[in-house]
This record gives sequence, structure tokens and C-alpha cells, in this order.
Amino acid sequence: MKVIGVFIAFCASALLGIAALVIGACGENGVFGDKLKMSELTKENAEEGLIVEGEVYAVWDRFAVEEKEENGKTITVAKYYTMVMEYSFNEEAPIFIGISSGKDNELLTLEQMRSEVEGIITDSSDSDDYTTIHFRGRLRKLDDGMFNFLKVSVSSLLGVTEDVVEEYAVPYVIESYDGDVYMLLLIAGIALLIIGVVGVLILILKDIGESD
Repeated sequence: MKVIGVFIAFCASALLGIAALVIGACGENGVFGDKLKMSELTKENAEEGLIVEGEVYAVWDRFAVEEKEENGKTITVAKYYTMVMEYSFNEEAPIFIGISSGKDNELLTLEQMRSEVEGIITDSSDSDDYTTIHFRGRLRKLDDGMFNFLKVSVSSLLGVTEDVVEEYAVPYVIESYDGDVYMLLLIAGIALLIIGVVGVLILILKDIGESD
């Protein structure tokens, strides 16, 4: 009976491993799951949870900073910027969306990009080399308060009034996302599958040996 219990445990490990491997690799937001190119993201196809990846060429303004108190210190959780959706580069009017990150390396780059665009707007930049960033993110719909901040930013940048600014803004933010959870699921799935398969094979070979 003890051997049967161990056999069942190894089989369960293998099955769990397969499930974790499939979800981690090919789930909706998995490591190898479907994602949209940044250049293909439009006002019409933007939706909650959508994964996008690609080059970001400019951020225009920082419209919000999310902070929290931790051990008596103020910690920056994320910074939010306005960016023009790439598909609208050649359109009659630019369409803006939010982009955010809480990662130090990405924030340094995004701040540099914001500063460069500010230099172009104020005609204080004499450089022809501009920073870009390869960005992977997941779309989250902005609540009314945050969307208002984005609209104020867009209104200021374009010089349009509040009654028409929504024509130029999408109520979403592209949050930095690297799929860490799904990578862990993928690794755990591989480990569980190996343990299960090897365990079952050992028990089978042991049983064959004892039969002889």
C-alpha cells in the first residue's frame, strides 16, 4: 500500500508539472503567450490585461507619481507618463496613453526620454540622438481620477480644451510587466514533471527487478 501511495504521489507531481508548464509557457499572459506589438496597439484594440511589447520612442510628460510610506520613509511605487501611441504617428491627431514603471532602471530611461522631449518642445535641445526603451507591459484601465490627470497632461501638451481632450486620450496605462510569475510557474512545472516521471520510472524498474 505504501508503494501505491508513493506511485500516486509521483503521478500527481507529473500531472501538476504538466499543468504548471502549460500555464507558465502558453497561458494568456505566459512566457510564450500571445502579446501585441507596441506598434499595433490602437485606441480601438486597447483592453484590460492586454500584453504589449516593443520600442517606445518618446514620453511627453509625467502626469502622476504613486508613493507609499514604509518604515517612516516615502517610497516611490511607480511613475506615470504620457506617450503617443505609435500607430497615430502618421495620423492627423496624436493619440495618447499612459505608461508606467516602478523599476529604477526603466524610470531612469523614461525620465531621460521625458527630459529630451521637453528640450524639443522648448527648443532648448541641440542633440539629434534621442533615447528609446524596449518595453513590455500590461494594460490596466485608469480610474476616473488617474484618467483626469492624464487628460490634464494631454490638454496642456496639445492646447485643447477639456470638452474635446478625450478624443486624444485612451483611459489606459501600460504598466511594466516582465511575466515573473509565469516564469516561476514554467520552472516549477519542469521540476515537478521531472520529479514525477523519474519517480514513476524508478518504481517501475524496481518492481521489474523484484519480479525477476
